[in-house]
Amino acid sequence: MPFCDGASARRRRSHFTDHKGCNRSKFADIWLPDGIVKSLSIEGAAILQGFPGWYEFPNETATAGSIIGYSVPPSFATQLFMSAQNILKAAIV
Repeated sequence: MPFCDGASARRRRSHFTDHKGCNRSKFADIWLPDGIVKSLSIEGAAILQGFPGWYEFPNETATAGSIIGYSVPPSFATQLFMSAQNILKAAIV
């Protein structure tokens, strides 16, 4: 069942192993508005999540996928903490 609202492509976390327990080489599937399904690599998912290019992931797909899937995008964390800092500074003054 596609995860697509017709306006934008969405990604979803996939299962990291097949029915035989083997690691898959692809991290997730993306359904495009026209119904085409594209496979996303660990590197591609990391870029979409906001990880810097120099960040190295473990070779095991399941471990790398879990890191990406459960992480908070670095750009979001930066904005969150900057906002909290500004609120605290305003409260002190």
